[in-house]
Amino acid sequence: MKLRTVLVNRFITFGIGLVLLGMGAFALAWVGKVPFTRDSLARLDRPRVIDVPDQPWWTAALWGAVAVGLTVGIVLLVVNLSRRRTSTVQLYDEVTHATLGVELGPVADGVAAELAALPGVRSVRSRAVVERHLPTLSVTVHADPNIDVTEFTASAEETALRAARALGGARVATQVLLHLDPAVEVR
Repeated sequence: MKLRTVLVNRFITFGIGLVLLGMGAFALAWVGKVPFTRDSLARLDRPRVIDVPDQPWWTAALWGAVAVGLTVGIVLLVVNLSRRRTSTVQLYDEVTHATLGVELGPVADGVAAELAALPGVRSVRSRAVVERHLPTLSVTVHADPNIDVTEFTASAEETALRAARALGGARVATQVLLHLDPAVEVR
């Protein structure tokens, strides 16, 4: 998730949490017969509060609240469900003083192809994403439950190191997720 998305989510959650915490504290204080809460509710004009739904502005206020809620909800969905595609990584060659743009999708595919050739690997899926504000080559591997995990890990680390060298020190992470198929019980 991008840093901006995380900050928006945390800010909204913090705001809603503060409002709910305040309402809960007020309700607990009223149950505990704290004079401040009792006095503030006693000052309330009950007939006026009961008549609020009959006011001409009430329907418009409800529709406005629905519109604001839907807008905020849709914006949050769009922000959270947006694709986390990476931009082109720029590599600088000091010898020729040239800049080369590299798409990370094919690099992730190359890492996946190398891992797919390992024994015990059933399927591999790759993609280039932005993970915590860092371009990441993400590879998901589904493998036989009897795979030698130590050997696989060593091969995956070696492949990730080769990809990092090929990218010339650009800030790109490599993530390999290993999913083992369920073991079959033999009777």
